[in-house]
Amino acid sequence: MGYFSKTDIQALNGKNASEKEQVQQRFLALHKKVFEQIQVNDIDLNLLVSSANAVSNVTVSQHEPCEVLTVQYTRTKGQAVTVERLMGREEVASVNNLIVGLHPVIELRLSEAGFAVELIVSPDAWWDQGNLKGKLSIQRHKHEFYTLLMRLGDQFCMGFWQGIHLSEMHLVGKYFQHPRILDEWLGTFHPNADWFRIGVWYEPDNETLSDSQIIDELIDGIQALYPVYHYLMWTSENNFRDFLD
Repeated sequence: MGYFSKTDIQALNGKNASEKEQVQQRFLALHKKVFEQIQVNDIDLNLLVSSANAVSNVTVSQHEPCEVLTVQYTRTKGQAVTVERLMGREEVASVNNLIVGLHPVIELRLSEAGFAVELIVSPDAWWDQGNLKGKLSIQRHKHEFYTLLMRLGDQFCMGFWQGIHLSEMHLVGKYFQHPRILDEWLGTFHPNADWFRIGVWYEPDNETLSDSQIIDELIDGIQALYPVYHYLMWTSENNFRDFLD
């Protein structure tokens, strides 16, 4: 049995407030253990909210409200302020007024679709999306990105859709080994319009996410996605927006 059962998902979508609260507390406990391992493993992923408020009912995978529990790991608050000001939020961007969806995130998400560990860069994060598109326009940086994708396992899926469900229009990991396929797939990516997503989706009650295995499984997924996240995330030293077509 997985850490989250089908009963938990039913409670998440039900009307019983007490049962929903129990599932949220299980998710919060999971986050605390995962975040502790992120810090122990020296992975530069952070929260833009307080740890007590880390678990929310909002996903950056779509704009419409839905029944989910999520936590998002991303850049530091200081970096986030810099980026949001560059995006034109000069008067309002501060450490107390940051918008998570404006940044690349590695999101843990529980929903009726199951559990997902996913790198998501929404169209709202257009500053970083432009950075990715700019890097892909330079051959040696595109080759570097393809190398990162090739290191991911076959269980990973990539695509440009929105929503909590895995779209039929996705590329599975075994095709990451073929540059020609990646050229065709990534050539259809449109910054400011498409979601950019890479992740792993688990069915409810997946035994890989059992109480004894879930922390290791999630950390493995986060560590696998982190180099891709780091590659595309804009910084003053990783600024390729000027190469955007």
